[in-house]
Order: sequence, then C-alpha cells, then structure tokens
Amino acid sequence: MPTIQRLPKDTSIDAVLEALYRDGVVQIRGLIDLTDVDKIKAELGKEANDSASEVFNAQTQVICGVAGKSAAAVEAILRNPLVKAAREDALTKKTPSWWGDDRTVGTSEPLLSSFFTSRVGPGGKRQGLHRDDQDHHMTHTGKDPKETTMLFCGVALSKTTRENGATEVVPGSWAWDDLRKPELSEVTYAEMDIGDCTLMLGNVYHGAGANVTKDEYRHVAICLFCPGTHRTEENQFLAVPQNLVSKYPEDVQNLLGWKASTPYLGWHELDHPYQLFRANGVSLKGLS
Repeated sequence: MPTIQRLPKDTSIDAVLEALYRDGVVQIRGLIDLTDVDKIKAELGKEANDSASEVFNAQTQVICGVAGKSAAAVEAILRNPLVKAAREDALTKKTPSWWGDDRTVGTSEPLLSSFFTSRVGPGGKRQGLHRDDQDHHMTHTGKDPKETTMLFCGVALSKTTRENGATEVVPGSWAWDDLRKPELSEVTYAEMDIGDCTLMLGNVYHGAGANVTKDEYRHVAICLFCPGTHRTEENQFLAVPQNLVSKYPEDVQNLLGWKASTPYLGWHELDHPYQLFRANGVSLKGLS
C-alpha cells in the first residue's frame, strides 16, 4: 500500500512542497493548535444540516460558508503561513503579454473556492474516487504536478481513522492521464490526529472513506483553493456578507475575490471591488 508522508509543523515550506509535488499529497502533524480547533467548533456550533446528495450521503452533516461563520477558522486555517505559501506556489499564475509597445505581466492570485466542514457518522458510505479539478473540466497529461486548478486542505477536527472514514487517497495519481481508472486496491488512508492537516493537489484521486464504526464521527474542515482565473465552487460573495468582508484583513479580502486578477478580471466599476470599503487600496485604473 502506498503511503502519505507526514511532516512536523516546523518543516520548511520547500520540504512540504517537495513532498506535495512528488506524491500529490502530504500531511502536516499538529499544524492547527488544539485551542484553535476548539474555537472553530464552538463558533460553528450546531449549524450543520443533514446533507444527503450525490456528493454527501445521508450520514454526513455539512456546514458550508465557513469563511462567513467562523473567524477562528479564517485565522487559523486560511491565514496559516504554510497553507498560504502552498496555495500561492501551486496556484498563482503570472503571464506575460503585449499591450501595444509594452510588455506586461499579469498576476492572478489564488481564490478560496469553498470552505466547509464535514461530519460523517456511523454507516456513512464511501465516496467514489475522483479528482477535485473535474469542476473546471480539466484534462490531464500526467507530465506536471501543477497541471491542476485545485488545492485541497483538510484539517482534522476529530481523530480520523480508516475505520471512521478517513479520506482515501491514491498518492502519485497526479501523473496519470484521464483514461486510467483508480482502483480501491491503490488507495491509502489520510488518517489524522486532531489539528493535523492534509494538503492535496486537485489532480489526485481521492474520496471520503466509509465509517464502519458504531459510535464514532469523523469531523474535518475542508477548504479548496483555485486560481483567480477560474470560477469558485462556492459563491463566496453570498457565503460571506460584505459587512463581514470589510472587517477581515486585506489578504482574506483578496482570497474571497475582492481583488481583481490583473490585468482586468473581476473588476467593479473598472476597479478592484475592495475599493468599496478599503480606504487606501491600490487602484486598478492606474494600470490602463
């Protein structure tokens, strides 16, 4: 059975990225402090609803729009330096182009694609193995680990084991084309202690495992990131009210889509949307 490399939280970002791009998945032990985990769970409370659908089964409770419901989750997970560095390296796009006689470089920073918690109870069935970047209709040659439009970040809010539904992962499957079908015999299990984190490229096959226990719940906070040039899974403009966005730090505002992707993608009145509430923001109009 293939394995997932587990690294301590003080590991350098270079070492984390080396493992991520080699295997498509890496785990960081104790990345989120237990006190922060408790804050996240307290802020989210009992907002979860039964979410039977083709994505989640009837034994799974999901809280969506976490960026609009838990300031602790935003600070501890979205603003975590390692998570931030990983998403920027994997998903930031810089593209040169001509504008008349000028050679310019447009920079598109990552966006928060979705942020939710998943609590799987006894009897929860396993998901089919899939790639997250299917949302963007990606095709894969298997030649480059960065040939994806998604980065997955999962943080354990409870102990996750093979028995209670830990995510099934096929390490190295980023190197596959779109014809090869993943098999259950190829998976390993992203087991985690509370506060551990799993980072995974969107071109890696994975799926939620089955919860075969009698009384255990697998509780995980999941955020997905995508390039600023792509549509997000979850509509963050509806998930996070504007009055709350205005109170968040600028890097969070940008992650939620309130900064245009240069040169001119996602503007409002030909400027960065954050001009609605940011007093000293840099104007996009100066680029024209």
